[in-house]
Amino acid sequence: MLSNRNKKKISLILIISFVFSIFFYFKLGSYLNSNFKSFSSSFFKNYVEMEIPLNNDLRLNLETLKKENLELKSLLQIKDNDSFSIVFTKIIFSHPSFLNKSFTVPLGSEDGITKNQLVFSSKGFLGKVARVMSNYSEVITLENINFNLIVEVGDKKFKGILKGNGYGSQIEYIDDTSKINMGDNVYIYSTVQSNLLQVPIGKVSAIRKNSGFLYLTVASPLAFNSISYVGIVKIGKVE
Repeated sequence: MLSNRNKKKISLILIISFVFSIFFYFKLGSYLNSNFKSFSSSFFKNYVEMEIPLNNDLRLNLETLKKENLELKSLLQIKDNDSFSIVFTKIIFSHPSFLNKSFTVPLGSEDGITKNQLVFSSKGFLGKVARVMSNYSEVITLENINFNLIVEVGDKKFKGILKGNGYGSQIEYIDDTSKINMGDNVYIYSTVQSNLLQVPIGKVSAIRKNSGFLYLTVASPLAFNSISYVGIVKIGKVE
């Protein structure tokens, strides 16, 4: 039998244990609740932050697809005729150098692409094919330092050489007695009769005289970085 003294000790131990149990119960509950709230808040925040970029990327991709679709539809309005045909393709790479403004298309000699073929977008003239491999080609724009093309200026069709200078283009070798005005249209010179080739590729924005010749700065309305699809002109109907 337990003595009264031992009974009191056991009762005191039980009371102390009970008090500590109650204390730790509430303390632990508060700790778990606090950490759960912190975890939930952090998880939700990270989820939202993750979702926002994903939604933005998806929206940008959809907008890009819509833009490219409209651009291609517009480009497809250019029709073949008896003098030439057009093959449509997508730009797969744009050269980053401002002096060497060019881009690559996934068509080459196996697709009938040859050097110096003219290249258009839905918005106008872009440049010409400069290098051809079996299954891809490089196109230089009219701002490229290696670009040159015979063009005609104004209603009287004064002929000159359009050259790129890295940041724009200018026409050289026009006699300084030629009556050319600011704002005159610039056209591609070609023996092929086509409405496509009669679309102005730019306008005269500055005129300078030097050593018996006129040097004309040409302003092009195109923003090359915004173009995704192009049409390559093949002279002569391809069967």
